[in-house]
Amino acid sequence: MPLPRGYISHSQIRAYTDCPRKYFYAYIEDIQPPVNEKLFLGEVFHSVIERYFLLKIGGERPEDGAMAGLFAAAFDEAEAGRKVCWQAPRRETKERGLAFLKHFLEHIAPRIRPLMVEKELTAELPGSGVVLKGVIDLVEEDYCITDFKTTTGKWPESKASNAPQMVIYKYLFDRCFGPVHSTLKYEVLYGKNAGNVRHQTLHVVPAAGAVDSLLAMIGHVVERIEDGAFQPNVTGFCRYCEFRSLCREKGAG
Repeated sequence: MPLPRGYISHSQIRAYTDCPRKYFYAYIEDIQPPVNEKLFLGEVFHSVIERYFLLKIGGERPEDGAMAGLFAAAFDEAEAGRKVCWQAPRRETKERGLAFLKHFLEHIAPRIRPLMVEKELTAELPGSGVVLKGVIDLVEEDYCITDFKTTTGKWPESKASNAPQMVIYKYLFDRCFGPVHSTLKYEVLYGKNAGNVRHQTLHVVPAAGAVDSLLAMIGHVVERIEDGAFQPNVTGFCRYCEFRSLCREKGAG
């Protein structure tokens, strides 16, 4: 079975390693389940800061009020035509997103000098013909690769150490532009409500051999997908899966 999108990516790898059946529903059958409000908020936030950085690259000085208005409009527009599972009330989610944006504009944006935004990179993996694809949130002028996350709670530092997503980004960047010295970091904005938003900067330093380990893991995942191995991985996290009801209908868990 060929790769359904014609390439492999971090999101596909994560879906398959979480649960092969989840990957099957999402990428083989291309089922689009309702999105939860956390993922929805992250999508809107990313779209707005992308616009912010593009304006800065173009030499403009985006005003905070204009960016807040852009967020409000983007939130409403993104909701149209799709189903969102509001585990937290819609109004509170929107307010939390605006608080994330305000914190970003005050504490993170002033020190960032953007070079590339939402940069899509691809490379064919050696000896396999498999195409690896990634979209980097931000490359700064010093070639720092930065990824933004929005969440409810603070990340443990171990979550960022040797992160496969960042190893993929660095590998693709070096393949496309040549090896350059660059740092890797997550900017994590977190808070359960609009009144307690904080952020942390987590640097990622890949271990020796991280790329070789990554390529071996990707090769294993691709082989399993091509073999049609989509058995369910039944764990305690199944109750949080967006495909839970469908999976239970099929008698998988």
